[in-house]
Amino acid sequence: MTALRRASALALAAVLTSQAIAADRSALAPLPEPALTTMGEATRERLELLRDRVEDLTPSASDGELAEAYGTLGTYYIAHHFNDAAEVAFGNAALLAPDSFRWAYYLGFVYQMVGKLDLERDAFERALALRPEDVPAHLRLAELLLALGENEEAYRRFKLAGELSPAEAAALGGLGRAALALDRPEEAVGHLEKALELQPGATIVHYQLALAYRGLGDMEAARAHLELRGDGEISYADPLMYAIEPLKKEDVVEAVLEMAAEPTEHDDRDVALFAGAYLTGLPGAVGRIRDAVEALALEAEQQAPSSKQAASNRLTRVRLHFAAASIRLEEGDLGAARSEVEAALALAPDMVPAMLMLGFVLEETGDPEAAIERYSAVLELDPDSTRALRSRANARFSLRRDREAIADLERLCGLGHERDGARIRLAVAYHRLGELETAKAHYMRALELNLGPLDAAQVHHHLGIIEMRTGSADRAIEEYRIALELQPQLVAARLDLGEALKRLGRYQESAEVLRHVVDADSANVRARQGQAEALESLGHSREARQRLEEGWQAIPESVELLHALARLLASAADPEVRDGERALDLAQRTLRAGSTPSRIETLAMASAEAGLFADAVTFQREVIQAMRWQGRVDVLPRLEANLARYKAGLTCCESVPGQNRNRCQVRRFRRFSIKVVVDRVSGCHVRCG
Repeated sequence: MTALRRASALALAAVLTSQAIAADRSALAPLPEPALTTMGEATRERLELLRDRVEDLTPSASDGELAEAYGTLGTYYIAHHFNDAAEVAFGNAALLAPDSFRWAYYLGFVYQMVGKLDLERDAFERALALRPEDVPAHLRLAELLLALGENEEAYRRFKLAGELSPAEAAALGGLGRAALALDRPEEAVGHLEKALELQPGATIVHYQLALAYRGLGDMEAARAHLELRGDGEISYADPLMYAIEPLKKEDVVEAVLEMAAEPTEHDDRDVALFAGAYLTGLPGAVGRIRDAVEALALEAEQQAPSSKQAASNRLTRVRLHFAAASIRLEEGDLGAARSEVEAALALAPDMVPAMLMLGFVLEETGDPEAAIERYSAVLELDPDSTRALRSRANARFSLRRDREAIADLERLCGLGHERDGARIRLAVAYHRLGELETAKAHYMRALELNLGPLDAAQVHHHLGIIEMRTGSADRAIEEYRIALELQPQLVAARLDLGEALKRLGRYQESAEVLRHVVDADSANVRARQGQAEALESLGHSREARQRLEEGWQAIPESVELLHALARLLASAADPEVRDGERALDLAQRTLRAGSTPSRIETLAMASAEAGLFADAVTFQREVIQAMRWQGRVDVLPRLEANLARYKAGLTCCESVPGQNRNRCQVRRFRRFSIKVVVDRVSGCHVRCG
């Protein structure tokens, strides 16, 4: 790990504090209570419902869920001109979800409405940092800069918008006005003429052209354009603001019915998203949509099947089924959502958004294989559908069909969609396949992206795991430490750090790291076990035993802790800690939970500590046979050395030359008990691993 990489990682942790897992909810502003007395009953009911939803979600919902609730309420406030309330709602949404472009954009719009120009600028700059290719955001920021007299910067922003959308009349008109402000009338004329060609109805451009021609000294052209001037503004597509328009209706269900019947104005997905956002939880909303579908079905019976009216009727029913499915999905009723989306597909089998929704529902209801079939069907219809490709990749990844997932993920990354987790999943898939160098290369590329602290921490953690597997414990420790500096709550990284320190013989540090894990998570078996091993390696056998006893009391169902305690009692360096009789009892209990070579080895150790050397020899031979069968030749020298000690009447503790035979009479009962256990699992020792 170079110093530069370490410095970059620490800088990331400092810069991205706004992306912390949990937002500081004490910073949320209280919602004002706008006067709703002049609102219609349906609008008032909807606003109250949305506000109640915010209050209901605040105590327990995730930041993302609560942000969505605040933002949805904010859009309704905008639609009904409650700008002050909308400002608070969007401000809270942006605080809870700082990576959301929507809330930053809407917040900028509200600041524009209330005249807070500095805050408007900050909001749109934040929005563009999240989505640099968004043309409406560039245009809004450019207009603000022009109004502030920052003409060069405004010109640059309009130019960026034009480069992103070359036929954008608003960008050309803005360039013309900015050029005028910069005293470049000839350039202004060129831009403004092109804008007018694209939007002849934007008659206000004639006035701007008149000013430009006057600046060039062409008074005749100036007068001609002055006579043509009007109030028609240049318009541009602004999807987020278009989404506000239907909310202005008193009856939002009626708005959805109208949207569904206007395919040229609203696409299938827009209708469903709108319905899911604004009709979820509204009593009777789905019932009214179903009534509309039934009425349309009756009309269809009277229409010629091949007529335009029948086609329009069928499309409207499809879109209404899809809208109802979206509402049910938002409400968490997956069965009802599936019924509605299947009804949509029965009428329109190739409806891509519905196929994608059905795939999602199938995944959520435990049928990922069927979901993959749906995503693949979408890709046959639309090979460029990144949503289908991403969904199929994620489903294959979750099923650990890594080779297939890699093919999809490689394609996603090649298409430039690596920032939404595709690059990290690609690295993990290679990692799971054991192709460590390729995995490492993809993890390193992921770190070049603008990752949040949690994702960056997990990448460093995975790099540490690879370093450990390739024998670089020092570099692994460095990666684990960076992961924990980015995300101190990442328990798995702290556990692996403790193990790596133990591997290097840094037992004191290991014990301390693992103690922190146990303090934070008393049920963490691996941490308790690792802490005891580190303490034993330091010669603190009594404390190791105490920690394992405490762990077993806290988690009595843990066979792992039971096994660790049995092994410690059979092999501790401190003779005062060893207890052969108890070790034997605990070792037998572990076998009742399942026979493995490690547990049989512990049984051999305990048998020797109890003075039952013949049994110890028998069990040790079984372990050696199992390890040979598994090809684990690396452990054979240690196992055979212990076997030799047992044959010589010695325990596994090299420092102990013999055992006190005064307790042999007590062991006779235990001898029979051991035999019972062994007979019960005989014939499978070698096959268990």
